[in-house]
Amino acid sequence: MNDIVLAIVSATLLILLLVSGIIIAFFISGRERMKQEKVLAETRLGFERELRQAETEVSEYIMAQFAQELHDNIGQLLTAMHIQVQNQKLDHPELAAGMQPIEIYLAETTQQLRLLSRTLNNDYIGRIGLMAALQLEVERLSGLRRFRVHWNATQGPSQLNKDQELMIFRIFQEITQNALRHSGAANFHISVKNEADIFELRVQDDGKGFDEEEILRGNKASGLRNIHKRAQMAGFSCEIVSAPGKGTLFILSGPPQPGFL
Repeated sequence: MNDIVLAIVSATLLILLLVSGIIIAFFISGRERMKQEKVLAETRLGFERELRQAETEVSEYIMAQFAQELHDNIGQLLTAMHIQVQNQKLDHPELAAGMQPIEIYLAETTQQLRLLSRTLNNDYIGRIGLMAALQLEVERLSGLRRFRVHWNATQGPSQLNKDQELMIFRIFQEITQNALRHSGAANFHISVKNEADIFELRVQDDGKGFDEEEILRGNKASGLRNIHKRAQMAGFSCEIVSAPGKGTLFILSGPPQPGFL
């Protein structure tokens, strides 16, 4: 009888050991799998960040090259035209009055070119900072005289890093350039709040507006997609409120993340 009890107890212990071993093996295997998945996710995230960084660097390099071309080549042509106008005024004083509108136009075009070439240069933006760059771009937009620009800014101890500042500025340029081409607005209201715990950029126009879902379904949505993509890269949310005939409001906002990008 004792032998039977001992055999049953031994068999039970053996089964328990086997079950425990299987459970432990599954547990260890699960932990290893979780570690591998974590490493894979981190690797994928790192790759995506590197890819985004590479895309940004290529884009900024192209912009810098374009800015230099504008400054060197187009700027020289405008200077040559200005000299020609001055020479014509000296040679033909009777034409001086008629030349004055041309001089004004050349001066305004040269100023616009100078401002544009600066805002396309990421090194320049990095030196002067986001708020000064936004102010510069607002001045350029006002100088176009195609609409009224209403500007309001609140500046605190910002926590944005240089990459975020540059990305925000490019988003602002994308928004305003899209509006210039498509909105037909008479007024732009631009406000910025840049403080330690919050960043918010609001750009509102009284133009013709649009249906965002319809635009995104079509083949002319590259501007909107760029805005959403850059906002995500900078760690911010981007809300677009628009409807046909009711203007458009862009809101870029979120808490600054110094380590982002």
